[in-house]
Amino acid sequence: MQNPDIARLFDEVADLLEIQDANPFRVRAYRNAARTIRDFPEPLTDLVRAGTKDLTEIPGIGDDLAEKITEIVTSGALPLQQQLARKLPAGLLDLLRIPGLGPKRVKLLYKKLKVKSAADLAKALDAGKVRKLKGFGPKMEEKMRAGLGQAQATERRMLLNEAETQATAVVAYLQAGGAVRQIAVAGSYRRRRETIGDLDILVTSDDGARAMERFVGYGEVANVVSKGDTRATVKLRGGLQVDLRAVEPAAYGAALQYFTGSKAHNVELRKIAQEQGYKLNEYGLFKGTRRVAGQTEEEIYRTLGLDWMPPELREARGEIALAREHRLPHLVELAERAPSATSTSRSPTTRSGSRWRSASTPSGCAPSGRPSTPGTPAAAASRS
Repeated sequence: MQNPDIARLFDEVADLLEIQDANPFRVRAYRNAARTIRDFPEPLTDLVRAGTKDLTEIPGIGDDLAEKITEIVTSGALPLQQQLARKLPAGLLDLLRIPGLGPKRVKLLYKKLKVKSAADLAKALDAGKVRKLKGFGPKMEEKMRAGLGQAQATERRMLLNEAETQATAVVAYLQAGGAVRQIAVAGSYRRRRETIGDLDILVTSDDGARAMERFVGYGEVANVVSKGDTRATVKLRGGLQVDLRAVEPAAYGAALQYFTGSKAHNVELRKIAQEQGYKLNEYGLFKGTRRVAGQTEEEIYRTLGLDWMPPELREARGEIALAREHRLPHLVELAERAPSATSTSRSPTTRSGSRWRSASTPSGCAPSGRPSTPGTPAAAASRS
């Protein structure tokens, strides 16, 4: 279990306690502990297994919480969380995934309107019952309607920073096995979306079967969904699904492009390829049966007459047209200094709230800073 997994269980305990009117100080203790664990610089799992550090030395972690952290690390679960969850309807916690609905509002909906699930909430909204409750105005009602899909979704999405902790650990583990030559985490993670459904990892390897064997032996694996010589899928103890694919070096760039771009971006790119007499898929760019590009992303885009597009922009929101016209915005790297006032290069992006924006960025293109950890966009680009 990575720190974000442990923190998430503590947050769930705090939510459950708050819904059940538990002592506010106890609720706050779990909230504070979750925050501390999420921000703690060392993996608690490693500390527990090594037994080299007294967890009570961590600010805000007493004997009881230290014992529960050890329980989570050793068993992958927290009995207290399971015990509290059994006291409430199974669908009630799903409501917390709706933006704006915290434990206090969920508790009010449950007690006043007997709302036990997303389906119950939809009925209460349609009947006009929710707007009569204190604290539920028209704007809140609109938010709830928009978020009902999130509560009903079977896939639980993870915040990007939490997914990064998982991705970094898996990548480091695979690299340490010695069977991997190139490696990158693709998908929505590489595009730096705010939330991540699963992780798609691509590797080139001299021994794909060995890489898969090491992958399924990762200590955080709870369930091996499937395993072959070139692809394997696992579920981690924290619930995250991770797919690993081994591809030949000549197709690495094509696979990276295919598994990084959004569906709409890839559809648009394939249309461009077809118009030029090519066929584009995860194995390469083909002219008839001959592969003309595929080792790197850059050569695929270049062959199609396009500039290479940073992963963060690949959402089919105007970036392909800009790439054709050589007008893509410059993305600010985390290690990059603020550009000087005399710079005459392409318009640098500037930060607006939690997103990066540029005067030349098309509507909806909101690139973010790019990390330099293994398997992340910057690292992947350097290997492409």
